[in-house]
Amino acid sequence: MKIGILIKEFESLSNWELRIIKKIINDKELKLSLLIKDGREVNKNRKSQLGKFKRLIKSKNILGKLLFKIQFSIERRLFRENNTVDKDYIIDELKAVETIFLKPKRKGFLDIFSRADAEKIRSYDLDIVLRHEFNIIRGDILNSAKYGIWSFHHADNAINRGGPPGFWEIILHQPSVGVTLQQLRPELDGGFVIDKAFFNYHWSFVKTHNIIFEASVSLLFKNIRQLQIGNYSPTKSIVYYNPLYKTPNSLNMLKYILKFYFKITSKIFERVNYFIFGTTYSCWTLFIGRGDFLNATLFRLNPVKLPKNQFWADPFIFNYKEDNYIFFENYDYSSQRGKISCGRVKGDELIEITDVLSLDYHLSYPFIFEDKGDVFLMPETNENNRLEIYRCINFPNKWELYATAFEGEKVVDASFYFDKDGQKWLFINKQDDLNCSFESELFVYKIDSFKLEYLQPHLQNPVIINSETARNGGAIFQYEDGIYRPSQANIEGIYGRALNINKIEKLTIDEYREKTIVTTFPNFHKGLISMHHLHQSNGLFVIDAAYKKNKSWKSSNLKSDH
Repeated sequence: MKIGILIKEFESLSNWELRIIKKIINDKELKLSLLIKDGREVNKNRKSQLGKFKRLIKSKNILGKLLFKIQFSIERRLFRENNTVDKDYIIDELKAVETIFLKPKRKGFLDIFSRADAEKIRSYDLDIVLRHEFNIIRGDILNSAKYGIWSFHHADNAINRGGPPGFWEIILHQPSVGVTLQQLRPELDGGFVIDKAFFNYHWSFVKTHNIIFEASVSLLFKNIRQLQIGNYSPTKSIVYYNPLYKTPNSLNMLKYILKFYFKITSKIFERVNYFIFGTTYSCWTLFIGRGDFLNATLFRLNPVKLPKNQFWADPFIFNYKEDNYIFFENYDYSSQRGKISCGRVKGDELIEITDVLSLDYHLSYPFIFEDKGDVFLMPETNENNRLEIYRCINFPNKWELYATAFEGEKVVDASFYFDKDGQKWLFINKQDDLNCSFESELFVYKIDSFKLEYLQPHLQNPVIINSETARNGGAIFQYEDGIYRPSQANIEGIYGRALNINKIEKLTIDEYREKTIVTTFPNFHKGLISMHHLHQSNGLFVIDAAYKKNKSWKSSNLKSDH
């Protein structure tokens, strides 16, 4: 597949753009065939800066724009981007790619290309052109590649047209920030929508800006792969009913600035409060219930009492010799590291607490299962840069390493699912880059055995790019005639804000489809801010939820084998 790029000066390329170029270069099925650069005056940057300054002086929103620039500069220093690509190497590679220079006519915010410009590009027989330079593009150049010019709008174009990216979603309390991949069309804001993705935001709009730009790389390559296998069906943009968002005025900037520095002050206070008084925040605990979660009344549940300075999360039920046990992440605030522990269920409490697996790296999400008489544990081990499966030697606290996979990769919250035809599936969340999160991308693999010697990737991987539903939140379960996948709702700038129950409607190696049936929020107890995990088995269910800060029961001393 031949790709061209409308590209800026090499030295000004951002990390996310370098990642795109690197992926194209390293993919044997892709070829970077052409670079298209701005051939207008060398001093265009100076003219551009002068033009921006003149517009600022004449603007009715001069105070808002000045506050925005100052705040942007401050946050850019606080939240520096991780450079994960060797820029010098990429620049050397780019110098070897054929390059042409075009001089479109500038008319306001439009760059109008001539028919000759379009013919010049068309002669390279490109499949797609990626837009990373020039303003709003007009002219026959839009049809110069087989599948047109692809461009990102770093927002959901049904909700937010304009900018700045990652700002208005915070001000307007949107659940997440969208990214729209479009095939550009002549109509202003009327591009064909190729695909969309959604990401949880940070309380800093600059950090949010970095998150969505870096995460959009996966969206691009997912759709390039879909194009390669013939799945390309862009749709028209739907009606847009909001205003065109622009640089915020002084009132909105002051509102944002107050929230930003209040958040920083709160974080400093929490840290001081922990060191002086031992007060802990985002304190996860477990709630045990009887029956089916989908029929439950959650306010009737009581939290499991915890030892001091710990939180418990990611619970899984396992039945052993007619007793129900719950395996969970046992996180110690002092060491800032998790281990796997378990306890026997007695009523709505856990007794006989014992450590199951403790290593020199963080452990969580202890997916436990049985196969042919053997008991296996698949905890999250992303700090060790791979997936690990352990086999039980002596239940519940003696295990040996059985299998590994995804060597050198950051993977979390792995879950197996065995369908009605006996096929084995692995559902897993992966981090594409250090600048990206684990919350946004769900991958599915068909496996031959639990040795994980052969993993067949789903043709739509990542099958979901959406922080609202992607990250696994417990084992897939059957309820009545349906199959359901619990998942985290990472929204509103909060990790694990709520718990989704998603009905799997289609699962084959080339198609995955699910529908969210219900999203449950942690409103059932005072002080809860998050809930993100469910396991249902043997007539029991267990969920976790987080209190904003520790409760009075947090300091209770429980008898355990810790």
